[in-house]
Amino acid sequence: MTDRTETALSAAAPSADVEHLTAVLRRRREELAGAAGVRIGHGEVVHRLEAHMWAGVEIPAVGCHAATDPLRLVASNGPITCRRCLGRGRQARDQVPGQIELL
Repeated sequence: MTDRTETALSAAAPSADVEHLTAVLRRRREELAGAAGVRIGHGEVVHRLEAHMWAGVEIPAVGCHAATDPLRLVASNGPITCRRCLGRGRQARDQVPGQIELL
């Protein structure tokens, strides 16, 4: 191969990787779209499902930011049990169930 061919091939590879990753993340978002909540792996805690922007792609994520890998999320129809997810979006003075009030 010539130097030009090698340069062209190496420039095309990252683009293909990015396109593949984008397709995987979009497909994952579609798979989780109808879920009431998600679990992280085989965990028992059910988290609130949100969408976050990452590198220009909307990806599924948990509300409390406990997991960063959207491929580890598993759909769950049970009620949300994560205290951090339940606490986000509450008023500053509202008490989170199960936590001791400090003030």
